Amino acid sequence: MNWGTDSKTLRTTALALSFSTAEYCSAVWARSCHASKLDPELNNACRIVTGQLRATPLPLVYRAAGIAPPHIRRETHAQIQKYKQEMDQRHTLYDHNCPKSRLKSRKSFLTIESLHPDHSAFFRLDKWVEWDKTANDALQPPTEKLPAGTDLKRKDWVALNRARAKVGNTVTNLFKWKISPGTECPCGHPRQTMDHILSECSLGPHCTNADLRECNQTARDWLTHWRDKI
Repeated sequence: MNWGTDSKTLRTTALALSFSTAEYCSAVWARSCHASKLDPELNNACRIVTGQLRATPLPLVYRAAGIAPPHIRRETHAQIQKYKQEMDQRHTLYDHNCPKSRLKSRKSFLTIESLHPDHSAFFRLDKWVEWDKTANDALQPPTEKLPAGTDLKRKDWVALNRARAKVGNTVTNLFKWKISPGTECPCGHPRQTMDHILSECSLGPHCTNADLRECNQTARDWLTHWRDKI
């Protein structure tokens, strides 16, 4: 994404186009063993929102995008549909008793617990917190909103999220990806990692995880120096 649209627009577009399409009628097929085949494209949509690299752990991608993981969103849709089937007389399957399943591959939403639509946001958040055990205090905890820094320009926003996730185009990673011949930082340190350039490198300013999370002036000064390098 080189044309520089803001992160809020990208997130809204991802939800309106990618996620809404991928979740169409998901209550019917969400429990299929093939449902997860859609996830890679939704992962890519969140990477576009955040600018994070493919090597970034998925829990950190979704935290930075402020979007609950696809499997949790599908589970929520299925349980809401079950509630409608139980409570809404207009529902096609209202008052329908689910027959005993003959095939293990058939996993109807009629067999799961129902969820009131008003509780869906809390349910998604609870499931998200339960799923995401990644320890990273540079990123906000699971929540369905973008983290601080949405006012930044695209290049700064991308660098900020890469620094928060500790995955960027550092020399150590470039060596791992067979792009760089070595791991040494230009400052002389034997390994240029994200933690090194955040807190140790003599070639630029330093900042902490708290600075990155809050996107304060210290973090912005750090971004100004490193945004074109990571």
